[in-house]
Amino acid sequence: MNRLRAVFVVCWATLLSISAAFAQDLSSEQKSEVLKAVTDIVENRAFAVGVDLKKWPENLAKHQEAIDSATTPAAFVGAVNRALREFGMSHISLRTPQSAERRRINPDNVVLGVTFERLSEGLKVSAVAETSPMSKLGLSTGDLIIEANGKQPGAPRDLLVTEAEKITLKVKKSSGEVVELQLEKPQQGASPSADTLTWADSESAVLRLRSFNRTYDRSQISTLFQEAKKAKYLVIDLRSNGGGLANNLQHFLSFLLPPNAPVGTMVSKRTVERYVEETKGDPSDLAKIGEWSSRKFGPRGGNEEYFKGKVAVLINRGSASASEMCASALRDAANAILVGQNSAGAVLASVFGRLPHGFEIQYPVSDYVTAKGVRLEGNPLKPDIEVERSAPAATAIEKAIEKLKASGDKANPMGNHGSPIGAAA
Repeated sequence: MNRLRAVFVVCWATLLSISAAFAQDLSSEQKSEVLKAVTDIVENRAFAVGVDLKKWPENLAKHQEAIDSATTPAAFVGAVNRALREFGMSHISLRTPQSAERRRINPDNVVLGVTFERLSEGLKVSAVAETSPMSKLGLSTGDLIIEANGKQPGAPRDLLVTEAEKITLKVKKSSGEVVELQLEKPQQGASPSADTLTWADSESAVLRLRSFNRTYDRSQISTLFQEAKKAKYLVIDLRSNGGGLANNLQHFLSFLLPPNAPVGTMVSKRTVERYVEETKGDPSDLAKIGEWSSRKFGPRGGNEEYFKGKVAVLINRGSASASEMCASALRDAANAILVGQNSAGAVLASVFGRLPHGFEIQYPVSDYVTAKGVRLEGNPLKPDIEVERSAPAATAIEKAIEKLKASGDKANPMGNHGSPIGAAA
C-alpha cells in the first residue's frame, strides 16, 4: 500500500506540473511545428484500407481558420481533430500535452477502480471494483456522475482534478436520487482492478473484463478462467471495454478457443502492397486480402483446456477495438451469442506518436478483417439479443443466461454473423 501511495504521489505531482506548464497560450510557431509533425505521420505512417490519407492538406484547409485562431492547447487540438475526423475513420486524434500525460499514467481510463460509459448526461458507472475507493464511497454500477466540482465530466480523466484537495461529485443513483459525494485525493492510491468472476447461479458464471490494455493482468485472468471452467454457461461482459493490446486479446482467446484457431487477419500497408504485387488484385478488397494473407490472427499458445461450455458476450457502444474483435471471434468460432447494444465499430490497430511541445497523436497502422470476411471498422457488431441502454446492468446478464439455457445443445440459435464488407453505410 505504501508503494501504491508513493506511485500516486508521483503521478499527482506530474499532473500538477503538466497542468501548470501547458496552461500557457500557444504561439503560431509552436502550432506550425506540431502540424508539420502531424502531417508527416498522417501522410507517411498512418494507414487504413480504402482511406486516402494524402487528402490531409485538403481536410486541414477546411479548418485552417479555427486552427489559426486557437490560442490554447485545447482549442488547437479541437480544431485539428475536426480536420482529422474528415477521414471518417477511428483511432486518429491529436491530444493535448496534459491529456497525453494522463494517458501514459492511466491508459485504461480507469479512475479509482471504476470503469465508465460516456453518456450525454455524464459518466455512467459500468463496473466498480469491490475494494476500490469509489465502492467504499458508495458508488455502484448504474450510477451516473453528472458533476465533478460543478462541471459535467466528459471523460474519466475529468475526475482527476488537479486544482483541488477534494473532488465534489454529484451522482444520480439508479433509484433517481441525486447525492453528493466527497472524494479525497489520498484515496487514489488504491488498486484500480475491476476484472471479476461472479456466479449468477450454480451453473452460470459472469466474467467482467474492463480492458485489454496495460492493466490487463495475465496471471489474474488465468486464475479467473480456472474458476470459470467449472461453469456450464459463461457470460463475458465486455461492456464499455474500449480495447487495448492485440497480444492481450490473443491471451484471452486462448482460454476460449482451440489453440491457434484463426479468427481474422491484421492488414497493414505492407500486406496490401504485397497482395497487389503478387496478385494484381484490388487494394481495397479487404476480404480478398485477408483470405490471401497467410498471417492469421487468433489465440496464442496451446491451451487444450479451453472453456468448452456455452458462451454469451455482453456489448454496448463503449465496446470497441480489441473487445469487438473478441466478441466477433467468439460468435464466429464458439457460437457465442451477443447481448446488449451495437458496438462502436472502431477496429483499427493503432499506435501513439509523440509530437513537439508535449502533444501526442494516435493513428492507425493496420486494418482488420474477420475470418468470415467482415470488416469491423465502421461496421458495428449487432447484438443477437438487444437490451435497452436504460435497462439495469443486470438485465443483459439475465437475458444472456436465459438464452444460453434455452438453446440446449444447438449452435447459436440467432445465427447473426454480421454483414459482408461493403454492406456498412
